[in-house]
Amino acid sequence: MLDSGDHNAYSVWLQCYRELDNQLDKDIADYTKAIDLNPDEASTYIKRGVAYQLKRDYDNAITDFTKAIEMGDNSGYLDRGSVYREKREYDKAIADFSKLIEMNPGASAAYWERGRVYICTGEYDKAISDYSKPIEMYPKDDSAYRIRGVAYYDTGEYDKAVVDLNKAIELKPDYTNTYQRGWIYVCIGEYDRAITDFNKLIEMNPDATEGYYSRGWAYAYKGDYDRAITDFTTLIEIDPGNSEFYYDRAEAYLSIGKYDKAIADLTKAIDLGDIYCHLSRASAYAQKGEYDKAIADYTKEIELCCQDPIAFYERGHVYTALGKRLEAMADFESYIKLSKEPELVEEAKQEIGKLHTEQNN
Repeated sequence: MLDSGDHNAYSVWLQCYRELDNQLDKDIADYTKAIDLNPDEASTYIKRGVAYQLKRDYDNAITDFTKAIEMGDNSGYLDRGSVYREKREYDKAIADFSKLIEMNPGASAAYWERGRVYICTGEYDKAISDYSKPIEMYPKDDSAYRIRGVAYYDTGEYDKAVVDLNKAIELKPDYTNTYQRGWIYVCIGEYDRAITDFNKLIEMNPDATEGYYSRGWAYAYKGDYDRAITDFTTLIEIDPGNSEFYYDRAEAYLSIGKYDKAIADLTKAIDLGDIYCHLSRASAYAQKGEYDKAIADYTKEIELCCQDPIAFYERGHVYTALGKRLEAMADFESYIKLSKEPELVEEAKQEIGKLHTEQNN
C-alpha cells in the first residue's frame, strides 16, 4: 500500500506522463496533417517517427523512418537503428548503423550507436573499436573517452579504463566523469582513490545522494565500516523514505556484529516496502540465535523471491542447529537443485552426508 508521500510522487509522475503523451499525440496529428499537405517532405516523416518512438509505438516509427530512407534521407538509418536497438533487434540495428557508416564514414553518431549495440551483445572489442572512431574525429570530446573507458572495464582491461577516464576528467572534470572513474577504482580495489573521487562529488553537490552512497560503499569494501555507517546515515537524513539506504547501513552493521541495529534498519526497509531484506534480517536473527525468527524470514524470502537458493541453504543450517535433520536435508536438497554455485553445492552435499550419518547413529 502506498503511503501519502509515495502517492503524491506517483500522482506527479502520472500527470507528467499524461501531459507528455498528450503532447506527442498532438505532435503526431500535426505531422500527419503536414504529410497530407506535402507527402514529399522526408523530414516530416522523421519528426513523426521520433514522436512514435517516444511513445514506444515502434512499428509506426519504423514505418516512418523507412519511408524517409526511401525518399533519400539517410539520417533515417540512424533513427531506425535506434528503434531496433530499443526493440533489442540488434542485428537489424547493426545493419542500419553500418549502412550509414558505409555511406558516410564521418557519421560519428552512427559509431556511437553501433558501439552501444555491441555493448548490449557483449561484443566489447567491436564496441571499443567503434568508440575509438569519435575520439579520432573529436579528440576533445570527454564523453567519448568516458564511454570507451567503461567498455575497457567491461573487457577486464582496467588500466586502459582508468587511462580513458583520466583523459575524460582532464578534458572535463565534471560530476559524471568523476563518478564513473570512482566506481572503476572501487571495482579494481583502489578504494582510497575511489574515496578521493567521491569526496570531489560531495564537494560538487553536497545535497546529492550519489557521492555519499558511493563513498559509503567504498569505505565498506575497504573494511572501514564506521565511516560507511556515517555516510549511510547521512543518506537516510537526506532521504528518510528510501529503503535502500537502511539496507546499506544494515549491511555495514552486520559486518561488525551489531545485529540489533542491523535488524532495526532491515525492519524499517521492509516497512518501506523492500521485499528483498528478509534474507539479511534472517541472517542477523540466526547470528543472534533467534532461530524461529530466522526461519520465518528465510521462509518469507523463499515465498517472495522465486525460491531463492541461498535462503534454502541458510535455512538448512538453522534447521541443523535446531536438530531438525529432515527439514535441514530437505532444504539442502532444494539448494542443490536450484543453485549454480559449485562450491556451495558441494558443501550442501557434505552437510546432507553428515546429517545422514547422525541420523543412523
